Amino acid sequence: MDFFDHQERARRNTVLLTVYFVIAIILIIACVYFAVLGILAFKTDGTEQSISIFGWHPELLGSVVVVVGIIIATGSLFKIWALGGHGETVAIALGGVKVPANTTALEERILLNVVEEMALASGTPVPPVYILENESGINAFAAGTSPQNAVIGITRGAITTLRRDELQGVIAHEFSHILNGDMRLNLRLMGLLNGILLIALIGYFFIRSLNMVSMRGSSRNDDNKGAAGMVAALFLLGSALVVIGYIGVFFANMIKSAVSRQREFLADASAVQFTRNPNGISDALKRIGGWKQHARLTSARASESSHMFFGEGVASFLFATHPPLPVRIKRIEPNFQGIFPKTGPVTHSVSELIDPNSLSMARASFAGGATAGGAAAGRTAIASGARNSVHQAALAGAVQHERQPENAVSHIGEPRPEHLVHAHNLVDELAPILAEDIRDPLGAVAIIYALLLAPKSDPVREKQLETIQIQADPRVTQELIRVLDPVGRLDDEQRLPLACLALPALHQMSPNQVAIFRKTVLALIEADRIWTVFEFAIQRFITKRLVNRLVDTPQSRSDSKSELPFANAFQVVLSALAYVGSNADGPANSFAIGLNQSKLVHKSATILPREKCTLKSLDGALNVLEKANGTKKRGMLEAFSACIAADGKVELCELELLRVIADALGCPMPPILQETLASS
Repeated sequence: MDFFDHQERARRNTVLLTVYFVIAIILIIACVYFAVLGILAFKTDGTEQSISIFGWHPELLGSVVVVVGIIIATGSLFKIWALGGHGETVAIALGGVKVPANTTALEERILLNVVEEMALASGTPVPPVYILENESGINAFAAGTSPQNAVIGITRGAITTLRRDELQGVIAHEFSHILNGDMRLNLRLMGLLNGILLIALIGYFFIRSLNMVSMRGSSRNDDNKGAAGMVAALFLLGSALVVIGYIGVFFANMIKSAVSRQREFLADASAVQFTRNPNGISDALKRIGGWKQHARLTSARASESSHMFFGEGVASFLFATHPPLPVRIKRIEPNFQGIFPKTGPVTHSVSELIDPNSLSMARASFAGGATAGGAAAGRTAIASGARNSVHQAALAGAVQHERQPENAVSHIGEPRPEHLVHAHNLVDELAPILAEDIRDPLGAVAIIYALLLAPKSDPVREKQLETIQIQADPRVTQELIRVLDPVGRLDDEQRLPLACLALPALHQMSPNQVAIFRKTVLALIEADRIWTVFEFAIQRFITKRLVNRLVDTPQSRSDSKSELPFANAFQVVLSALAYVGSNADGPANSFAIGLNQSKLVHKSATILPREKCTLKSLDGALNVLEKANGTKKRGMLEAFSACIAADGKVELCELELLRVIADALGCPMPPILQETLASS
């Protein structure tokens, strides 16, 4: 399956889960109805108003449906709301502590480097990383609703017992959950379970209320009889709700476990495909089997989130959320004999800060395997640390896209080992001062400002520098002076990845600092009243991934009355792409070719005038298109890819805009590389 098939499968699982959930609610309503009916029949037995348990009582059934529905919906929606849709909420609830982007602890630095490589290779934003400090078991998870708000969580036990290649296998497994749409389903599972559990908690409340009713006894016999009857009714109702609630939780856990086990097999396979190193993830699984704590979690919230983890965090025979370790390992390593060597803490070395040379050489050999000279050239380039390999790879990718634009779409959500090599080279080719400052909040802000400055020959640059001096922290201004020259020497294809690397450091800013940062960035972008593709990418990067997340504001939603229809939004984006990189006569032809590639809108649509294709209108159009389903997104991206290749010459800025659009649609696109590197 490709990315869009995975997304469709996740959607089907969500629909199936909803069906199971509705069936569970119907059964719970039936049980509560008969329980209440039985209590009423018992209480009125022998009286003139006696109620038959076998009679039809539509008013009572209606009341039960309304009350039970409200209880379950309230419990589910409250839980989903409490999680906030952001992965940080889950990580913090489990006891996670955010790893500073500029940490100096060796094992934490290795972890962050692995996450950075995975993010750059897959085309996703670099997620914050949380360590579960009090967990000694070997485990990890990904949480959130989309790549834009995802986080990676990992136990302290994992980073002290796993070598770099094993850690890479585990993180690749979690990135597959991010790319395959599993995280949103995980959060919904947690919400639905909480709604059903609320039935049992209300039962406990009724039982605890017995003491209060008993303490209100009266000297009058009638009152005593009334109180005794109330106590009996509450006890019976409370007991029934506890039993019904936990029976519901029982079956809900069975559903959760069944859904989760299949997704773990898929994530394991995706991790092997991503890293092309099956030993990484299989050895990590073996270490879990040989570790005294296995993958066990001690958090009080471990049970409700057990389906999110890499390994079986909570011991359970009936509700195992993961396949047995030997079964998972045999899927990857068929000759595994079921023996788990004893696991102990490992001693990390500075050499693990980068991808070990042996792995890089193996990947380069695989990546260049299409030609005899390709492997040797790849090994030589990596072994010698040849500079400018990123620029060469980007140019080769542009040439490749001219010939086969459909390949860019086929690799969405499915990064390969060569993309990891490319990500490693991106970081490795950065000037040391940039590699250091990008992981510090002040340095990251200064680098973003430097990336947005106009060329030295442009008079707008002085206005931008003046804006920074007025609005920014003086310490940022000092950092800006240090990074101006190395930023100025960057190739175009290095600029956006560098900005993406800044995200974890920017997440360490306070809400007030974020507000100042955003205001300054907008002023720098608007200084020349012309928005470039890179500036467009930066403003979306800040608004969608930083402001909404740190300031805890809801996702910006357009007024539905003023929102563009789908066809018009598609027309805006396709027209904008047709104008980027095309000569005066080319845009109309590029638009037509992209339109013919798609079956989403009527073929009579025509390209919009250039003045209607501002990046502001493009931003609004993307907000509409991101709500489309996976099938439409595939068709859109195929049309966009064909559009920029239509004139036979693909510029790097066109590929950059294509990847920004793919990211806006929630379809992470890995770096576009040459076919000999990007083939599977």
